[in-house]
Amino acid sequence: MTVLSITKSEDVPLAPIDGKPTLVYWNSAGWSNPIRLALTVANVDFVDARIEAGDPSDSASFKKAWMDAKHVLGSTGILEFPNLPYYMEGDSVKLVQSEAIVRHVARKYNLYPTSMPEHRFMMLSEEIKDYDGYFILQSYVGGPDVISQFIKEGVPNKLAIWGKIAHDGNALIDGPDGKINILDIKLYCFLRKVKFAQEELNIKPCAQEGWVDAYMKLVEDVPEVKAYLDSDYLHRPLNNPHAKFASK
Repeated sequence: MTVLSITKSEDVPLAPIDGKPTLVYWNSAGWSNPIRLALTVANVDFVDARIEAGDPSDSASFKKAWMDAKHVLGSTGILEFPNLPYYMEGDSVKLVQSEAIVRHVARKYNLYPTSMPEHRFMMLSEEIKDYDGYFILQSYVGGPDVISQFIKEGVPNKLAIWGKIAHDGNALIDGPDGKINILDIKLYCFLRKVKFAQEELNIKPCAQEGWVDAYMKLVEDVPEVKAYLDSDYLHRPLNNPHAKFASK
């Protein structure tokens, strides 16, 4: 994997860099950490292009690198719906929308779960996306108080259900003999955000998350995950500099 820090619009990729699959997003965890981790678990040699948003107090330059590049990507037809994240692979794969990207990666690199039918996988994948989406949205528009309420009141019941899906932390989602799959990756990335919020906002773990630490350790013990966490995994910031929560 190659990590690029991008500060100028002319450096925003318009095509796969050096012929490698190329993921482009902000220099934050946001919507892209599950994609980054999935590609890493699959041992894909990819380019992780991270755009610096800049100083939100400077309205003339804030997000300018992306906004200028977005116009080029759209006006030239390189992307039908230019947005972040986007993913380019070969001559034909040009994707936006985080869920579309993560499912493409999972399908191509055999990261779909094997212990359930596809319709159940799709439902569970969308569930995690909803939790993550709410966390991201409220980090920008709600702030610490809303995030705190979500962690205290919204998350516990969800964790109780996911504990059953994750075998009470005794195995990954595909069971004792299964390999890590895309649901493990998405769930793990969301659980990291829950842990981050608990620490930042002094929230005690709830009773329903007794399985979480053991489960997260199972994910972290996967060799590719362990190596990534120790190297290029983007632990923080979770969000861009103008967010009301987790912007640093």
